Amino acid sequence: MIHYGQIEPNILCTLVVEQSEAYLRIDRYLADKFPDYSRSFLKKLIETSCVKRNGIIAAKPSTPLSYKDIITIQFPSERLVEQSALTNTTMNVSVLAEKDHFMIIYKPAHLLVHAPSKMSPAITLTDWILHNYQTLAKVGIIDRPGIVHRLDKETSGIMIITRTNYAHSIFSALFKKREIHKKYYAVVEGHPESEGTITYAIGRDPHNRIKMTYFDELSMDENNMIRNIKVRHATTHYKVITYFKNASLIEVKPTTGRTHQIRVHMLSIGHPIIGDQLYGKKSSLINRQALHAQELSFIFDEKPYTFSSNFPEDFQHLINNLEPLPDN
Repeated sequence: MIHYGQIEPNILCTLVVEQSEAYLRIDRYLADKFPDYSRSFLKKLIETSCVKRNGIIAAKPSTPLSYKDIITIQFPSERLVEQSALTNTTMNVSVLAEKDHFMIIYKPAHLLVHAPSKMSPAITLTDWILHNYQTLAKVGIIDRPGIVHRLDKETSGIMIITRTNYAHSIFSALFKKREIHKKYYAVVEGHPESEGTITYAIGRDPHNRIKMTYFDELSMDENNMIRNIKVRHATTHYKVITYFKNASLIEVKPTTGRTHQIRVHMLSIGHPIIGDQLYGKKSSLINRQALHAQELSFIFDEKPYTFSSNFPEDFQHLINNLEPLPDN
C-alpha cells in the first residue's frame, strides 16, 4: 500500500482503490493513505465536501469503497493567521520547562489546542507552537505538531509538547498505556462524598452531538456499544480538599483520557463543575468551567519527572469568593 506524507495546500489528489482496499470505509482508506494527518482532519475533509468517489461527493465517513473506485481529495488552502490576533490570543501561554526532547507549557483557559478544521479561523495553541518553534512543524501529526494530548478549550493547565519524533512516539505510547499520571483540581456544585471512584463509560450524547454522556458499563456489548452508541471505558478518582457552603474543591485523578471525562463523571454523581455551561450552569464568579490541569508525572528515558502549575487567577478568585462552610 502506498502512503503519502504532507500535501501542499490547494492540491487535488487522485487515487484509485486497489483490490486489497475494496470494502474499506472511505475514512479508514484515507487514514491509511495519509497517516501523517489526524483522523479528525480527514473526517472534516469528507464532511465539508472535499472528497469525491467516482466524481460524486462522499458525504459520509462510512461511505464504502469498491475495487477501481476513483477517489479525489481537495486539500484546503494554507491556513493564514494574523500576527496581532495570534499575539493577543496566546499571550498567556508560557513555557514551564524545556528539555531536549519535550517541553512543558501552561495553556490558559479560552484557548483551543488545535483547530477543528483547516477552515476554522480560531487561533490555537498549535498556531503558537508553529510561530515560536518552527522546527516542531514536522514532529508528530502534521495538523497537530508536537501534540500528544489535549485540554478542553475552557480548561487551564499544563501540557506536554514533544520536540522530536522520538519523544512523540514515546509519549504517545505512555498515554496509551496510561503511564502518564495526571492530577486536576475542580470546583464542583454541592458536597460529594469525601472521596470516590467513578467508572461510568462515556460516549457521544445521541441528542446533542457536542456533548458526551455516561452509560452503565454493564450494558456494553462485546463491541463496546450501548443502544447503537459507541462507548469507552473511563475511570476517575477524586477526593474532596475543601467543603464550602454550597460547593467543594476537589482533586481529580483520571486514569483514562476520554473527551470531557471529568466534566461528565462529576455530572454523573450529581456534582457538575461550577461554570460549566455545557454540563452545568453559568457562574457569576468564573466565566468558564472551574477545571485546572495541575500536575503531570511520568518516566521518560528511565528518568522520573513531575511538573505542576499554580492555580490561575480566575480559579483562585472563585475559591476566594466561595462562602465558607458554616460552623456547627
